[in-house]
Amino acid sequence: MTGTNLTGTNLAGTNLTGTGLNRPAGYRHVPAAEWSELAPGDPVWVYDLGWGAGAGRVDDVSQHQELLWVVIEPTGRRLICGTDDVEVWTA
Repeated sequence: MTGTNLTGTNLAGTNLTGTGLNRPAGYRHVPAAEWSELAPGDPVWVYDLGWGAGAGRVDDVSQHQELLWVVIEPTGRRLICGTDDVEVWTA
């Protein structure tokens, strides 16, 4: 099966958000199951189909659930849930 779903991932599971949305070079994708490895202050780039993409820093991380608070410049603090249609990338 070919095509693209709403998350920007083709149906084979390949990520498609890389270059067209100005993701910083050298950043790696962090699946929601690994968000607990991030620390406050870590630089992130977030892509959300509903509101777009932005760069910022981790503000807080839930160690037991897939919840991540990030401060996106210039829009402010945002809660991201692992079940959201979102991608998180870090340096």
